[in-house]
Amino acid sequence: MTTPGHPLRIQPLRDIDQDGVAARQAGLTPGARQLHREVLRAFLATGRAPHRAELPGAGGTDQEEAFRQLVEVDLVQLDAVGRVAMAYPFSGQPTGHTVQIDDGPVLDTMCAIDALGIPLMTGESAVIVSTDPSDEHPIRVERRGEVWRWAPAGTVVLLAQTGGGGPAAECLCPAITFHADRAGAEEWLRRRPELTGVVLDQDQAIDVADRSFGSLLAPDREQGAGR
Repeated sequence: MTTPGHPLRIQPLRDIDQDGVAARQAGLTPGARQLHREVLRAFLATGRAPHRAELPGAGGTDQEEAFRQLVEVDLVQLDAVGRVAMAYPFSGQPTGHTVQIDDGPVLDTMCAIDALGIPLMTGESAVIVSTDPSDEHPIRVERRGEVWRWAPAGTVVLLAQTGGGGPAAECLCPAITFHADRAGAEEWLRRRPELTGVVLDQDQAIDVADRSFGSLLAPDREQGAGR
């Protein structure tokens, strides 16, 4: 897996003016932005990681340059054989966080915030299934229209990271988890000095997910205005 030159961290996910996921996509060239959307749509359509040969422009220099940009800003990672290992919010491998969109495949996501981002990105109803890492207590989050239902009712999200370098898939995503209650999340964080982070309530978690992923499939304004 290629290591990005500009890994994601916590603060950009919480500050709309910094370089979170949506801001990084907006900073790409039009061709790279379009390829990014094609990668995301491929996950949504099939529930599996696409190979670069299955995507538009396969084998061409334009696709090569677009993937170079996506890797550089840590939006996509490819494995050694050219398959998309991850494209936030999607994972090519099981992570313990799944999203079932109505009438769609089961999707593996990189973390709890990514799972919340998928129904916001697609505008679809969905069911998120995960567990509290402290005791494997099941977590279920359902979105129907604009209504969210959380079980347990006190579920929160721990937004945390390690101090190491490398892509968010290694240093950020494994530490962003659902917890059945705030006290449990705070205790989990306290017992892990390698982590820094903050506990988000449900509204805060949805807000971070929406600002990170809600706009990723939207067409460019200039393109939409011309249609």
